[in-house]
Amino acid sequence: MSYLSRIAQTHASLDLSREELAYYARHILLPKIGLVGQRKLKAARVLIVGAGGLGCPVLQALAGAGVGRLTVVDGDQVAISNLSRQWLHRYADAGCNKAESAASALRALNPFIEVAAHPEMLTAENAQALIESHDLVVDATDVIDARYWIDEACEALDCPWVHAALYRECAQLTVFWASCGASFRKLYPEPSEAPSCSGAGMLGASASLVGNLQALEAIKLITGNAVPKIGDLVSLDATGLCLQSFKIPEVILPSAYKDESSRPSTRAMSVDSLQQALSIHEAVQVLDLRSQSLYDEGTIKGAVHYPAEKALEEGLPSNTQGKVVLVCEEGLISAILADALQHESEAIDYLEGGWQAWSVLNSL
Repeated sequence: MSYLSRIAQTHASLDLSREELAYYARHILLPKIGLVGQRKLKAARVLIVGAGGLGCPVLQALAGAGVGRLTVVDGDQVAISNLSRQWLHRYADAGCNKAESAASALRALNPFIEVAAHPEMLTAENAQALIESHDLVVDATDVIDARYWIDEACEALDCPWVHAALYRECAQLTVFWASCGASFRKLYPEPSEAPSCSGAGMLGASASLVGNLQALEAIKLITGNAVPKIGDLVSLDATGLCLQSFKIPEVILPSAYKDESSRPSTRAMSVDSLQQALSIHEAVQVLDLRSQSLYDEGTIKGAVHYPAEKALEEGLPSNTQGKVVLVCEEGLISAILADALQHESEAIDYLEGGWQAWSVLNSL
């Protein structure tokens, strides 16, 4: 079973607790992530090879995003010279294993995820065993041979992986997936020598930038909120903020990133239906999720101002009775929240088209 199929089958059965809804509120409010995307992140299992300059920002970003299971592999120890760019580790961690130090910090960052540490280097012998229980891999190592081992194991397991490499202020980034025609060995048939960070120097901000771009690619692969850079090699010069890219020939992108399951469930109430319900004094409570300034400019008569963030953090108001209708500016945010809060009330809908649709119809 491919990781796409596994996540598609698994995410719908995962619930988010009230605390998780509050933690991920800003993600859930993004129409391209929403509750479905957040559940997919919770269902995902990601292996990160390396807890150094790239691994630290990748791990922080994926832990904050809510990836349900993170596994970090690194056999190195934390050195004082690492700390200026490897921001998961602390001065007191010097001499500790990087994987274990990073895992400890991640558990403190997000208590809702699982983090496993493997205090060993990835090798030709253990690569497939480490990767096979994960949906995708992030390459945060500076060991050239390790990339070939990742490539071979991922090809055998039909597993995508996010690659990046740094040299001083320059970097490259792409997503490899052999079944799509994109592989590391296809791009680099023979190993080449490259200096390590310790030999070439590295600015922490540059490493953080590239690591966060890797995390974004991983999130795309998991949620399908955008098309990942499969077979697009992106070259970055951090000094001038210059980006260039070229396509690896004969790459075929998967067609499974956008599907109906990524949309909020349909709990829509039309403007006409709401008008009729209010006109005959049905027990309908309208919650306006917009900002205070927009609410003050105009709202539906009788609507209560109840910001979207508060709805995710605290749930519905304690005095809620009857049907609840959520209203945002255009209907997107309220649709996501109606889906997220349905466990609190079966009688919760959102206004289709939001305030914009209401105000247009009522100005005619």
